[in-house]
Amino acid sequence: MSGEGVPESQDVEALRQKSIAAAEEAIRQASSRPDLHLVQAIQALDDTDKYLNITATRASEWYGLHFPELTQMVQDNVALCKMISEIGGRGSYSAEALAGRGFTDKKVAAIMEARDRSKGGEISEGDLAKVKSLGALAVQLSALRGVLNDYVESQMKRVAPNVAEVAGATIGARLMAKAGGLDRLAMLPASTIQILGAEKALFRSLRTGARPPKHGILFQHQAVHTAPKWQRGKIARTLANKIAIAARVDRYRGSEDASIKAGLDKRLEGIKERYKEPPQRRPERRDGPRREGRPPRRDKFRRR
Repeated sequence: MSGEGVPESQDVEALRQKSIAAAEEAIRQASSRPDLHLVQAIQALDDTDKYLNITATRASEWYGLHFPELTQMVQDNVALCKMISEIGGRGSYSAEALAGRGFTDKKVAAIMEARDRSKGGEISEGDLAKVKSLGALAVQLSALRGVLNDYVESQMKRVAPNVAEVAGATIGARLMAKAGGLDRLAMLPASTIQILGAEKALFRSLRTGARPPKHGILFQHQAVHTAPKWQRGKIARTLANKIAIAARVDRYRGSEDASIKAGLDKRLEGIKERYKEPPQRRPERRDGPRREGRPPRRDKFRRR
């Protein structure tokens, strides 16, 4: 190998090291984006919700073998789990133990009567300790859920204030998580935002010819799920349009724009006023001739 090749190899190695350092710095900066941390937070919140429901339900059902009347009288599973973890077996229930838990005197008296006339079976100390541990875990998960929910709301107001104002903090964060971040959400068209979270129903409609979904995650929005069925598609479409605009403003301008929410409210009022009554269904032709060359709706998308 000639002597001239030595400085060339050194230059190549130096260029390689600089390229690696630049790539590492780019990865480091990308991983520090606040919207990605927000995506992880909303996913953690949804996972915590799932684990909380499972744990609280299991503790309630297990404890119901011992004191079934209490599980029927206290409908809030988290409050019930707190009572289970702090009080224990039904023999430990008293007016003093129930004080400060938000029960009326009539409710406390009813619980005392149910304790004396309970049809539940006896429970061993070992089983009771496990049920109390499940109850304590449910209480901890409930507290963690509150912390995560507060974090998501505060971060959404800082990272994407317009999306939070139009869609709500949790729904906006779920849309960002589904899209892959604020950058991706800002590039999506409104038609895609409208059906985010309903991909299975969309592919099923393409495969079978069934009606396509009108909304996905947006169904959780109060304006959509409280509206009559014939208005939900129009409201979801309007909401998706405003979210698309809000995401682009948040991504490229970074300032709050009150006109987006005002335009949404005005449009929603127009939809509710214009479509007060359900549309009349068109009569179906059972024996009438079908236009030649047009296959039925289901056969159109059937696999061949």
